[in-house]
Amino acid sequence: MATESDRDAERETERDAERWLRSKGLPYFVPARAWGDRLALRIAPFLVFLLLVDVSLSGLIRVHLVIDEESDALALLYLLLVALLALAVVAVPIVVAVISAALLRRFPGAGIPVTVALLIICVVGTPFVAGLTGSGIDFWAALVVNLGAVALAALLTWVGIGSLLGSAARTALRQLAAIGTLATRALPILMLVVVFAFFSRPLWEVTSTMQPARIVAVGIFFIVLGLLFAVPITRTEMRALNRSISPDDRVRSVREAGLPELESRAAGAVPPLGRIERTNIEAGFVLALGFQALIFAVLTCVFLLVLGALAFSSEVLEEWVGSRATTLTLFGVEFPFTWALLKTAIFLSCVSSLNFLVSVTTNSGYRKTFYEPLFHEARVALSVRAAYRGTVGGVGVGAADGADGDRPQSESGGRHAAAPVEPTEPDDDDESDFLGMPETGMVEPGRGSE
Repeated sequence: MATESDRDAERETERDAERWLRSKGLPYFVPARAWGDRLALRIAPFLVFLLLVDVSLSGLIRVHLVIDEESDALALLYLLLVALLALAVVAVPIVVAVISAALLRRFPGAGIPVTVALLIICVVGTPFVAGLTGSGIDFWAALVVNLGAVALAALLTWVGIGSLLGSAARTALRQLAAIGTLATRALPILMLVVVFAFFSRPLWEVTSTMQPARIVAVGIFFIVLGLLFAVPITRTEMRALNRSISPDDRVRSVREAGLPELESRAAGAVPPLGRIERTNIEAGFVLALGFQALIFAVLTCVFLLVLGALAFSSEVLEEWVGSRATTLTLFGVEFPFTWALLKTAIFLSCVSSLNFLVSVTTNSGYRKTFYEPLFHEARVALSVRAAYRGTVGGVGVGAADGADGDRPQSESGGRHAAAPVEPTEPDDDDESDFLGMPETGMVEPGRGSE
């Protein structure tokens, strides 16, 4: 019979696995009974983000920028500084929040004091300081707004949205770190196709007449096309990946994830993925692909803007697009390219990003560089989930009090089997652990060509 210390050790092992899964943007791999576990500690990174944004916005309200219109160079410099400042207001709080989350995971004993201090500062401290500095912000209005923001943060963290947003931020930073690989491996090859279209007069005649709303509609259209391509392929390959992971692979992956306590459970029987779990990991995978495509689109757009500014003279543009070859001017600052060039660059960057997405999933060279690392991360995540929800000695870790607890033995992956039992039926035919309803089967496209 398990002692109290054994149960405490087992629960701590579960918490380590749950913390790891949430950090990877997989909150729905955790049973609903554990959604509120250590909630106060988990909202601390958001409180750091809220505090920094509040301070930054309070400072920006009091900044007055005066641009000398007679000095274009100085005006352009000021505009660049404003753009960098706006980027810092968004990026710095995100980076600091991610770092604070990592520090709190390393030093969990400081979690409660830090969270309490952040709550007091965010809810009461910043409105009080803003009132003392004469910023014009009403104390009670700011108090109510900050209190509502903290309550909303607690709710979103409880349902897992906080984990998804945090994972998205880390994924974006990780993809930005790989911008050199994108520029050196993918951009030169795909540019051969895009550049030929860039020097086509009919394309300029079409894009130069597009209003901003039409450009936005084109961008949304390509996003939908990308989703229609990426989602079915991701669903198919995730199913194949989940079935191809052997017990030995799971043990190695769990060890790689830094969860040695779960190694003994990694080779046990595994409950099949529920519908919401599959949706969670597929959404994270598609999101990572989306960040790759977005960064590639931005690189393409910048490349085309520089190329167009160097290659096209004003005479050529006036002959191609007529009076629509107007210079781009923002906040009184004139840029060295036209609206027609910007519209054409945006349109071709959308096309090239879709081309990149297709190449990443079908071309063997691109798959190895951009696709397979994401698959490796998914393999590790599925292995950790299998160990967390799996069985050892007839008892499933993470299954107690969960959705699997009321299942017959035949549906819970052979809970009392002596040897590891792998599900043989497709995941779509298994009942969801969370929703309690079967999912209708779908016919999916095959794996991309190697």
